[in-house]
Amino acid sequence: MMGTESVAISLVGGVCSGTVCTILFQPLDFIKTQLQMTPSQSMRSICNNATAQKNLKIVLRKLWVGLSPSLAKTVPGVACYFVTLSQMKRVYDGEVAGLHAVVLGALARILTAAIVQPLSLIKTRYESGKFGYRSITSALRSISTEERWRGLYRGFLPTLLRDAPFSGFYLAVYTTIKQGAFHDQQDTLTATSLSGLVAGACAATITHPADVVKTRIQVTRAEQGRVVRRLYETEGLAVFWAGLVPRVVRRSLVSATAWLVYEEVRLNAHLFNGSP
Repeated sequence: MMGTESVAISLVGGVCSGTVCTILFQPLDFIKTQLQMTPSQSMRSICNNATAQKNLKIVLRKLWVGLSPSLAKTVPGVACYFVTLSQMKRVYDGEVAGLHAVVLGALARILTAAIVQPLSLIKTRYESGKFGYRSITSALRSISTEERWRGLYRGFLPTLLRDAPFSGFYLAVYTTIKQGAFHDQQDTLTATSLSGLVAGACAATITHPADVVKTRIQVTRAEQGRVVRRLYETEGLAVFWAGLVPRVVRRSLVSATAWLVYEEVRLNAHLFNGSP
């Protein structure tokens, strides 16, 4: 049974994994958002436009645009997710699989999404390049003034339709692979990395249409039903898979890295209490 110290361990592990993943993989999120807004672009053209400048600072600013709201969203979000998940696992004495894993993963993500949704909205608008927000606080003021506080949760429903199935399916696949394929070697680097990569790729592919709808709603400020109908009528079914490749690559790497860092923190929990 997990004790109260598991909260601190989960919190530290979540903060560390969220920070590492956000900084490393932010360019993939930027490319994904650009493709979802303008599917006619290619990843090569987006990268060429971003790296055309000879000034390294400008290149980094373009590729890592949205990093500050991403950190503000992801770090507490991942920490909240792991803390919530670890406490939910107490009901099952730390062992979850199958349907239990799906339910626990989905519930943990729903609670997390409700907390960080305003920052997720700001991050997406930063990446779209269509808004002139100077800071997170100015963005919050602008959105609350122009769209009222309800506007901060624009796109919340498709976010839930993306995140809850993603986390539920991811956790189920992750635990199934670790327990079924690696048996007594579940805590090894290979087991954690491969399980995270496969689970992340599968979950990202299945939930991608909801991510496209979420992006369009948050950037265009349109209603959900109108966005879905307009996308299908004007751009066809293929638009719902725009930006799939960078998202699958990013989610796979993020999932594998996040769980790898988290598991390392958990396995080295003795560092928090001075035990050998």
